[in-house]
Order: sequence, then C-alpha cells, then structure tokens
Amino acid sequence: MERKFLEDLGLEKEAIDKVMEENGKDIKGLQKKSDDLTTERDSLKTQLSEVVTKLDAFKGVDLDAKNQEVEDLKATIAANEATYKQQIADRDFSDTIKGAIFEAKGKNEKAIMALLDIEALRGSKNQKDDIAAAIKAVSESDTYLFGEATGAQTTTTVSTGGGHTEPGDISADAFLAAAMKGAGLKAGKEGN
Repeated sequence: MERKFLEDLGLEKEAIDKVMEENGKDIKGLQKKSDDLTTERDSLKTQLSEVVTKLDAFKGVDLDAKNQEVEDLKATIAANEATYKQQIADRDFSDTIKGAIFEAKGKNEKAIMALLDIEALRGSKNQKDDIAAAIKAVSESDTYLFGEATGAQTTTTVSTGGGHTEPGDISADAFLAAAMKGAGLKAGKEGN
C-alpha cells in the first residue's frame, strides 16, 4: 500500500501514519516468513542435489552382484571363524594329551602318541579321563616308554698312551732327563 493512495482517499496525516505503520508490521512479518521459506527451500535444494549426486554414484552398479558379494564375504568370515575355532580346539586337545603324557612320566611323547587312538579320544565326551586311561594302558603295555629318565652320569677315562705328569715336570721324559744330567743340570721340576 502506498501513502499517495491513502492521501487520495482524503485521510488525515495521522491516520495515514498509523495505517502505514500497521501495514509495515504486516509486511515485515510476511517478509520474515518469505525469507524463512526461501532458506528452507534452498536447504532442501542442496540436500536434493547431494542425494542425486550420491545416487549417480550407484549408476551402473549391479546391486544383486553387490548383495552376493556381501553374502560371500559373510560366508568366508564364518568359514574362517570355524577354522580358527577348530585350530584352537586341536591345540587344546594336543596340549591335554601332552600334559597327560608328561604327568605319566612319558619318555618319548611322539612314540606314545602313535600308540593312542587319537580320533577316538578327540571324539570322547570326557576327554581328560579317557586320555589318562589310554595313557595308563599304554604305560602298562609298553613300560619302556615311561618312568624316570636314567640320569646316572658315568666318568669315562681316555688314555692317550703315555705317562702324564704335571706341566713343567721334565723328569718324566727320560731323554730330556739324561740330557740335562749330561749338561750338569738337575733333573726335576724346572731344574729343581
């Protein structure tokens, strides 16, 4: 609304000022709403543009192939996990057998393990007791594989064939003793 329009209607200046003031408040309120809506519109345009850009990145992508790839990776992870669990179980089983052989004072771990039915023991529900019983049976049938290691030390004497004397004792060498006597020297330890 313009001031001239109100003046042409014959309104007084005070009335025109009040009408213009109220009209200004209305315009400012509507301008603020308009600015807010413009900002919201621009934000939505930006978001839409970003989404379109992200969707463009998927153009030409075979989603079924990607889904299959994800399923394959999940299967690989599950298989690897099962393999690792089996390896840990095998190690624990082996350690249990080796520990039982050690406790039974087994002398040759590999030889004793060769005499055990490993697969039957692996499938046992009470492995520890069954392993102990199997090792006991082997220790009764093959006693030479069990018991304290004979650690008695023996002394071996090696003879090199001549008489041995202390270092520097020249009296033991007959030739040297005779030569020293001939030279007028005393035979014995360093000329004593």
